[in-house]
Amino acid sequence: MEKMFTTKFIHLFFSLVLFLSFTACDTDDDLIATINVNEVNNRSGDVKGNGGTATKTWTFTNSNATAGWDMTINDASTGSFSLVLKDDAGTVVLDQTLRADSGAKSADGTTAEGVPGEWTATATLNNFDGTGDYSFL
Repeated sequence: MEKMFTTKFIHLFFSLVLFLSFTACDTDDDLIATINVNEVNNRSGDVKGNGGTATKTWTFTNSNATAGWDMTINDASTGSFSLVLKDDAGTVVLDQTLRADSGAKSADGTTAEGVPGEWTATATLNNFDGTGDYSFL
């Protein structure tokens, strides 16, 4: 009887240790990606990733038919940062992606002409490791 109790105890102990080791090695915190929006005007913010993927969509008011924009990836080593703007009618007026492994690390310009009103912005980080920022004028 004592041997059976000891065997069950050992099995339970190792099961608990295994469970705790998997819990302690949770990599979600290591692969986090964040997209921050400046809530004052929803026209600027920053991005940060540690190999993670994230998408965030928000609106801002644009009383003009176009908007100036810029975006930058600073010390990015992998992944991409994409920015899509849609006008009040839902038409895409900007679709821009910066990739850490190729091309420019910043871009700017003016959107295509669209319908003034509530515009929608969608920022996406894909396996992004680094920092960056964006703004709309």
